[in-house]
Amino acid sequence: MHIEAWSKNYAKAIGVDQTLVLKDAKEGLKQRRSQLLPVYQQAIASQQDVADTFYRAGVIPSKVDVKPLWDESFTNAINKCK
Repeated sequence: MHIEAWSKNYAKAIGVDQTLVLKDAKEGLKQRRSQLLPVYQQAIASQQDVADTFYRAGVIPSKVDVKPLWDESFTNAINKCK
């Protein structure tokens, strides 16, 4: 991950000092564990519920199908490693 380049671009996009964005990103990475997990249909359904809620609330202008955002190409391989 190129966190420095990302923080520079993100800071510019949101109008915040890059030092703050980089510090926040690094602290956030320390708090998250990295783990490969298979894609579960329940996770996709949960994200679809969120998108549908945002649509009904008027936060997003049209319904969104979240399924294409999920990559299940490694699910079988991940399941074999368990």
